[in-house]
Amino acid sequence: MTHSFGIEIETSGASIAAIKSEFSNRGIKGCDVKPDGTPSVDAEIVLPPLADCQVAFEYLESVCAAIAATGATVNRSCGLHVHISNAPLADGSNPSTFTGDSIAHKYRTGRYLSRHGDPLDAVAVKDIMLRYTAQQGTVDSMLPVSRRGNRYCMPLNALVIEQANDLNELTRATHGKFSTINLTTWSRGTIEFRQHSGTIEAVKIWNWVQFILNLVNWTIAERVTSGARTIVTDTPLQPFRGGSRVGVQYTMMRTLRGATTRDIMDATGCSEQRVRAAVSEIRTRVGDAAVVTHTQQSNGARYGDGTDLTRYQVLMQVETQSSGATLRPENRRGMESIWAGLSDELFEYWNTRIIELR
Repeated sequence: MTHSFGIEIETSGASIAAIKSEFSNRGIKGCDVKPDGTPSVDAEIVLPPLADCQVAFEYLESVCAAIAATGATVNRSCGLHVHISNAPLADGSNPSTFTGDSIAHKYRTGRYLSRHGDPLDAVAVKDIMLRYTAQQGTVDSMLPVSRRGNRYCMPLNALVIEQANDLNELTRATHGKFSTINLTTWSRGTIEFRQHSGTIEAVKIWNWVQFILNLVNWTIAERVTSGARTIVTDTPLQPFRGGSRVGVQYTMMRTLRGATTRDIMDATGCSEQRVRAAVSEIRTRVGDAAVVTHTQQSNGARYGDGTDLTRYQVLMQVETQSSGATLRPENRRGMESIWAGLSDELFEYWNTRIIELR
């Protein structure tokens, strides 16, 4: 499974016009060079979507060499942002072909090329976020002090992520755009990783991209599986005003045996018809699956005895079946470590980097 990626390089010391001119002179196509808006950052270079291949690395090398030729540098305000596609490349896509086509397509049309399959399930996204955040200290040690706790890439809270159940909740578990992992770009097809420091060194950029790609691929290949799953959710303790008639009826129904129509009529002063209407209102609020009607026939009574024998119950918990991704059982799940699956060469590179930054 291959994910495309985009790279945003922030620089200082050279104008946008100078960088564009150098790209033109060298025949480098497909990059946007634009203002960033961050103080002390003079330009942001946005590369077109690439895929993991030699063509992409050589393209990155040419871009970095051109930037360096303008006299541009980086400072503490500069960052490097990597966007990983939130869906893999479509089946049969070749990384080299995609990279070449993507660069050409961006140059011709100004738009990004998309040849992707279905987006990742929230279960996979959550696992990626948790693995990164659980070892935030280790990630910090891989990067300069200026990128640790930086307000443009604030660390996430693993406990908050753990409580999220879908993509919207995962997005709310971040600090918006300025997070180590930013999900506000999801609608544009990417997950953004913002923590790396600014650099115009192609090898540094490439090795960070490889680290992030491995983090994503390990979750997908070794920790998540597809198939049916059972989701258990608690019904709300009280979704109505507690002292209202429907609130009293809801509380009576949300018990082990529920309540009969007669019980509810006596407790609320409502007619049989109003009791049934309130049951419909409760179904609308908490879902059909959460409300059970125990008919008089199920109690062995004749039809027509419903006032005293028909019983309504709101279940404490509701089980629903869902298809999609789920975490593998623990005994078949790959390691949580951010180093899992990483090549020996990259492992040594990053641990050497950690030693240098101490």
